[in-house]
Amino acid sequence: MGRQKTVLRTVRITKDLDDLIQKDARAKRISVNSLVAAIFMKYCEWDRFAEKYGYASIPKNFLRDLLDSLDEEKLLAIAEKSGAEHPNEVIHFWFKNTSLETLLSYIRIHADYCNLMEVEIENDTRNYTISLQHNYGRKWSKFLERFFDKMLRTHLKVTPHFETTENNVTLKFELP
Repeated sequence: MGRQKTVLRTVRITKDLDDLIQKDARAKRISVNSLVAAIFMKYCEWDRFAEKYGYASIPKNFLRDLLDSLDEEKLLAIAEKSGAEHPNEVIHFWFKNTSLETLLSYIRIHADYCNLMEVEIENDTRNYTISLQHNYGRKWSKFLERFFDKMLRTHLKVTPHFETTENNVTLKFELP
């Protein structure tokens, strides 16, 4: 990937905000410019859409406790319904069309900003492997498996194959 064209912007911020940004940049061992660019990127890829679409932030331990308290069959029914409906609704809202590229972007953006999983996407021509790692336990793995199964069958018309453990889900599929 080549260097993208950049533009110079000047913004006026308070001294307190500048101090905080500089402190966080030092802690992350990146430049202030890199931190501000990352903040802008998060706004462009996530915040401006998430706010309009109604996403909510909750503490990780609350989510894990909530998952543990739910009946597994009800949770899997929610995963199946969500996998069929949610990606299409969000993708059309954000990208205006559903395709392999927009589905992969949907997965990557959710992994980057929702803090629900880490994702690695690999492909070799028509063969795709998506590896999901999380810290929410077996029920969340089952949820992800059912969600992605329904999503890929519904929107790409492919049949994924899964390897699922307590904190990992790996799915593989081949495009026709």
